[in-house]
Amino acid sequence: MTFRRNLQRHLASIGLLIFLAGLIAASDTLHGKTEAIVVWIENLIAQAPVLGMLAFLLLAMLSAMVAFFSSALLAPVAIYAWGKAACFALLWCGWFLGGIASYCVGRYLGRAVASNIIGDDKITAWEGRVSEHTRFVQILFFQAVVPSEIPGYVLGVLRYRLALYLLALGITELPYAIATVYLGDSFLRGEGAVFILLGLGVIALAAFVVQIQRRLSRQLSQNDGGDDRSHDGHDHDG
Repeated sequence: MTFRRNLQRHLASIGLLIFLAGLIAASDTLHGKTEAIVVWIENLIAQAPVLGMLAFLLLAMLSAMVAFFSSALLAPVAIYAWGKAACFALLWCGWFLGGIASYCVGRYLGRAVASNIIGDDKITAWEGRVSEHTRFVQILFFQAVVPSEIPGYVLGVLRYRLALYLLALGITELPYAIATVYLGDSFLRGEGAVFILLGLGVIALAAFVVQIQRRLSRQLSQNDGGDDRSHDGHDHDG
């Protein structure tokens, strides 16, 4: 199944990045060189702190809209420059704004523009799984387990209710922002083993959520049966 393979690849890529970062953190030589880069960037930020925060916020926002990089890679710099609380706030706000922007692109600029950004195959693949009438709990799992650049565009194209999407977005980004901050802090401290364990814990949690989502989808499909014909009647309120 394409959905399952895509999620497995997504989790595998996260696992590989965490493993490599853990190796760097555990190596005195590599960690020392990385720390020197972090200090150098922090010195640049210190010259224009407000601009630095704005740049990090915009990068976090962009990372929630496109797949070519992750703002989590910059978390150690943000923690070093502003502390863990500020890093968490900037990450969560950036990801939240990115989700809003991607939803607006899908809803108001249309499928053609969204397809150019994330690929029409991704939108097509998810159209059969979610719709404007999908229950909130399913959207919550969808937002939690799918790469962050996908849900906003898909739900925007499908015209899912904005309020429910924003609620799901805000809830699901919280644990990821917390995990990213603690992983970044562990990396700065050179705690390679802790970093890897925390990362693996995040992956295990994501895999667990995938299993719950699959079971929930099967149960809802079995319970709904032929209810698809009456979607316009009552599911919009569910």
